[in-house]
Amino acid sequence: MNATHSTLIVVLLAATMGCGDDGPSGPQGNAGIYSETFVFSMLDAQVNGSVASVQFEVPSITPRVVDFGAVLVFFREQGTWTAMPYTFAEESPDLPAVDYTISLGYGFDDHLLEVFYEASTTEVDLFAQPDREMRMIVLDDLAVGKTGIDLTDYHAVRAYYRLGE
Repeated sequence: MNATHSTLIVVLLAATMGCGDDGPSGPQGNAGIYSETFVFSMLDAQVNGSVASVQFEVPSITPRVVDFGAVLVFFREQGTWTAMPYTFAEESPDLPAVDYTISLGYGFDDHLLEVFYEASTTEVDLFAQPDREMRMIVLDDLAVGKTGIDLTDYHAVRAYYRLGE
């Protein structure tokens, strides 16, 4: 057997080694996914009437995210991650009636995330509201119909996209 035949045999063996049945799909990665924990601090908030907000620069919120993806934000309270927006009521200590509501929400645009408290009345002292530990998940492409994932459940999102704690 000469060198040409040996080379040809090696090339043919290498080419056929990858042939055969496809194996099972590997685990889904998290390409195009960005996750970060941060604090929404009232010391950083700007108040305008009944709204207190903080803006965060987030380079991973690209035009592609704005057009085709999603930004999910969760806040932590009493050991539980809760999806935003979220509205809660403050009751009068004297009567079982709601005095006012406060919504915890967010909005986003290119490279920007804005988190806010919004009260139902300007009589609320928004600076009395607590700072909040939050988690943001940026998805640069979203195929919700194909995933069947509950985007309001932080643990389901974390498991599906294989995000760390």
